Amino acid sequence: MHSIDKRHLPLIFFIVLAGCSGDTQMTAARLAPTRANADFTNNFVDHSPIIVRVAGIEVRVITVDADQGILAIHGPVDNLPVCTDASTRDAVDGQAVHTPSVAQGSRLLLKAADTHVAIYAGTDISALFPFDPSKFCPFIQNTPTLYEGIVKYSVNLGSASTSFRWEGDVTRSSDGLVFHYVEDQHTVAPGGVGGGASRGTIKIQGMGQ
Repeated sequence: MHSIDKRHLPLIFFIVLAGCSGDTQMTAARLAPTRANADFTNNFVDHSPIIVRVAGIEVRVITVDADQGILAIHGPVDNLPVCTDASTRDAVDGQAVHTPSVAQGSRLLLKAADTHVAIYAGTDISALFPFDPSKFCPFIQNTPTLYEGIVKYSVNLGSASTSFRWEGDVTRSSDGLVFHYVEDQHTVAPGGVGGGASRGTIKIQGMGQ
């Protein structure tokens, strides 16, 4: 078993609601439409949780493992008819949950069964963020991948903590062997004010087949 462990993993998370343009960094205050937030605020004493479901949320996630000298793009990078900001994002289903609890607050749950992952050597993301097609597109066209695959994706995003998970089979680019891939990422921001620590692991499991 070959494992790549990540310690204090920097994570860049981009999310755009369907129909919106440009990169939007999601925060707890923007987990659902304004009306849902207003309804919750006006009835917070005895209101049951409000759940808002949204299909087709577009996401692109970039993770960097400085210790191992690798980075991962979670989004389509191969066989694109045209390389654009939109075409390099995966569509996932979202569910925003607003609770009466101050401790639980609001959370955004995302999941999808078939999202893309491409793992590269190196840790320099200057060509990848902010999105600039004159930099991003040449990078994915000219930089060889270490592994690629279609994997399951889930995220639990709140005001004080965030948990990401990807799992599935990936193909090693050098020889076509298939390995099982699991990536977990957890970020905790004390008091929900940012600046928290990140912990995560990337595991490439099995002997390849």
